Amino acid sequence: MSSATSMQESSSDERRFLHYTMKITKRLETRNFFCNILGMKILRHEEMDSGCSAQCNGDYQSPWSKTVAAYGDEHSFFAFELNFNYDVEGYKYGNDFSSVTIHNRQAVARARQHLDNQFIEKDNQQSITIRSPDGHRFILIDEDVRPGDDPVRCLSLNVSNLTKSIDYYTRLLKMKINEKESNDKHVKLYYGLITNQESQVQTKTGFLIDKQCQLELIGLNQAIERGTGYGRKAFSCPRHDIDILQKMMEKEGFTVLIPAMELGGLLDFNKEKIVILQDPDGHEICFVGEENYYKGCETDCDAEKKFLKGLENKPDDPDKYLIGEDESTKRHEKS
Repeated sequence: MSSATSMQESSSDERRFLHYTMKITKRLETRNFFCNILGMKILRHEEMDSGCSAQCNGDYQSPWSKTVAAYGDEHSFFAFELNFNYDVEGYKYGNDFSSVTIHNRQAVARARQHLDNQFIEKDNQQSITIRSPDGHRFILIDEDVRPGDDPVRCLSLNVSNLTKSIDYYTRLLKMKINEKESNDKHVKLYYGLITNQESQVQTKTGFLIDKQCQLELIGLNQAIERGTGYGRKAFSCPRHDIDILQKMMEKEGFTVLIPAMELGGLLDFNKEKIVILQDPDGHEICFVGEENYYKGCETDCDAEKKFLKGLENKPDDPDKYLIGEDESTKRHEKS
């Protein structure tokens, strides 16, 4: 018996909801939205010459960039990975993504003061619902979290069958249900701990596991169309969980989009082991071994400078894909 199959899977208290990937087309406007309106900061920025083998930027082999934004370092705060494909003009967004909920009074004030009405969906005394430059919905609650806690409280996704999705995320991925904030229409799931006290419970590697961003699943009772602008959520786990998760999904008959692999160069001794799964509706889920990802997600103090430098880059290909990966416009060979 191999060590991967004989080793026991870790508990849900050893996993962290790290980030959510969004495909964007308006890079500077999106940066201004996340930093100047929401109040986040850029943690990292990278420019890539070709596509990611794990399809982090989608199914492309063209140049792209990755910008990571959050309220604090990714070891303790939920982050957003903003991916920009140079050869893509736009995306067809589906009904898979619902919203992000943030508790931040200053963000509410900035949105009311600076956002154009076209980006404001709803406004009342308790909250304001706004849209990012690429159309992603953010619900800003007019209250603050405890100092040091993460203002990003919930990522909400739509599902076609809530019962099936709950089974997938709780039985197979070991997420826990927040019973106080769930009903027969939606459910909130989480890893780690939910506490009302000041605590800093961490994994062995150092990721904070208490008071994490929650994952909300909303039952639509209709088919989920992911379009070409779909996102991907990422979780950390002990490295040995990766092979266990893959074998379990294969046994249960669920999709393993990208089998377990390592990301990094030939001389990179800190390669990150990942596996990419898909839930019953096709929502993409990345699990990454925390041991090396902890080193890879450190904040870069020059990230803002690198982002601004990246804005000077121009796409090599003048003929962009019109709406991302749609087969009617996708070029399979470049002339």
